[in-house]
Amino acid sequence: MQAATAYASADAPPPAGGLQSDRQATFTRHALRNVRIISYSYLIDGLVLSLFALAGTVPWVPVAAYTVMGLLIGTFWTVVFQNGWTLGAKDPHMPMTMSLTHQVLQLAGMALMPKLSVMFLLILFIVFTSLAMRVAPRRAVPACAAICVGAGLVLAMGGTTVRIPDANIAEQVLSWAFVSLTLWQCIWIGLFNGTMTATLKRRSRELAALTRKVQHLAHHDELTGLLNRRSLLAILAGEQQHADRTGQALTVALFDLDHFKAINDTLGHPAGDRTLKRFAATVQQLARTTDRFGRYGGEEFLLVLAGTPPDGARVPVERFREALRARGWDDVAPDLHVTFSCGLAGHLPGESTEDLLRRADAALYRAKHDGRDCTRAG
Repeated sequence: MQAATAYASADAPPPAGGLQSDRQATFTRHALRNVRIISYSYLIDGLVLSLFALAGTVPWVPVAAYTVMGLLIGTFWTVVFQNGWTLGAKDPHMPMTMSLTHQVLQLAGMALMPKLSVMFLLILFIVFTSLAMRVAPRRAVPACAAICVGAGLVLAMGGTTVRIPDANIAEQVLSWAFVSLTLWQCIWIGLFNGTMTATLKRRSRELAALTRKVQHLAHHDELTGLLNRRSLLAILAGEQQHADRTGQALTVALFDLDHFKAINDTLGHPAGDRTLKRFAATVQQLARTTDRFGRYGGEEFLLVLAGTPPDGARVPVERFREALRARGWDDVAPDLHVTFSCGLAGHLPGESTEDLLRRADAALYRAKHDGRDCTRAG
């Protein structure tokens, strides 16, 4: 039977990307699986039709022709998918084209075996149910209308009344079996569609989670979880514009961990990473919710204090310094003490971001020149 015409798959290869070959292999595997199911369906069709031939309902020649053509269709699509000839198509599964080949074969079966027309109409129903799952209504509806017209013409030319074969007990049993198989195919298609829907929902959730992660990494430092340099500069530029419009004070504090290179060189980079993360967490915890804090680069960090003049910014900076001294560092290294130098600069009206940061950097340089572990304003 034609349950296999539900050849929809959630794995279509993307047009580009590092995982393209893997996606193409997955697509090919799924496409070939569906084609195998189609071929098995035609074998089942051939078996049922052969039983009708044994019962004398139809001759053997059209039964053999129908079965062979079904298997040839399966072979054709196997070759097409194995060679990747459809990978450049908008939908590499080619649902409309595949459905058309099955539809034409069912119409041929109706013409060659008019006494079993109702059976082929049932198969057409399965074909269109499968197609409707795979293509947009604007494509499925015209295709359905066209095949309905074709089926009507075949029935009209055959001049046979559409009825379920029931001339004898054999035909009745076979008709019952055929209809039962059709119903099971409908159930199978429903389960298949449900599975694909669940798969698509799961992959949508995974894609949404991945998108959120990518967006987070685009704006945050991977090690510390703080805002990264690009985000900080964008925020600072916005705060400068706001300060220019409103006259509100704005200060930046540029931090540099003292002797951080020695920590990396003597204790190793893992210890250095833990030091950076602990410093970041300490400042982030004590900073105001209106302050924006992030990693400026390496062991340098930047704090944007809106509504705060440079003299007022010294208060939170010294609070950070005391909190850092109070924290134990023995889990990183015995007798380790971490301090920082800080440069402050208040925004001047109309000043560029580059100039403001240049003054903060100059103040930071003076703090390090004056013995480190201190704060200077520029």
